[in-house]
Amino acid sequence: MNEQLPFLIALQKVDSEIVAQRKVIDTLPARLSSSEAPLKEAESLLLRAQQSHAAIEKKKRAKEQAVEDLQEKIRKIRQRSTDIKTNKEYQAHLKEIETMEREISSTEDDLLVLMEEIDGSVKAVAEAKARVAEEARRSDIRRAELEKEIALREEALSRLVKERDSLAAKLDPSTQRLYGMVRKAGRGLAVAEAVNEVCQGCNIHIPPQLFVELKSTDELLQCPQCGRILFYVRTDKDLPQPKNSMKPAPSEEGDDE
Repeated sequence: MNEQLPFLIALQKVDSEIVAQRKVIDTLPARLSSSEAPLKEAESLLLRAQQSHAAIEKKKRAKEQAVEDLQEKIRKIRQRSTDIKTNKEYQAHLKEIETMEREISSTEDDLLVLMEEIDGSVKAVAEAKARVAEEARRSDIRRAELEKEIALREEALSRLVKERDSLAAKLDPSTQRLYGMVRKAGRGLAVAEAVNEVCQGCNIHIPPQLFVELKSTDELLQCPQCGRILFYVRTDKDLPQPKNSMKPAPSEEGDDE
């Protein structure tokens, strides 16, 4: 086996681990944002509950103001009663007051309904606030867990990068250049195992003679299809088989009497 090949195999393994680690790290900000979705939803529900409560309160104040205005109008009409000269004017006067009193009664009925709605909206706001508090607590826990994972993965990535630099330093310049070019062309995979005459990088058969040569040569061989650097892992079948040392048992000859 080429003396550079073990370092290439180890380097490829570390590079693959670095890529995998970085992919996970890249997903963590999105996961962090997603973990806050329940809190944002709870806050949105609280806002809607508060807006609904405020709208009902506004209607209530408007109805109360309407009652006050009608009562003030009735008071003024009654003050003018001394100026009434005819029965017809008096009847019109009473009818106007009666109309306003019916309107006051109807408005007060509306106020009772609004009061019930306000009770419900107050309860809804309180429940929404409790949910926000609970989701904030859970969000803090999820954030702490994800931040811890980010720190651990960043630490692991740092160790892998140092290990990679150490392995790369053990390669001669020409092998480093070859590895870099093949890795770039092979979308991150520069070294592939050959199993049963098949390159595991491109899953295409390699010539039988190349496979035989791969088992014994000290040269760095590449897959003729994808260009990846090939290696072969020896198995028990590659070990020399012991010869059968058992000798045939001598035949027995009977005595002629």
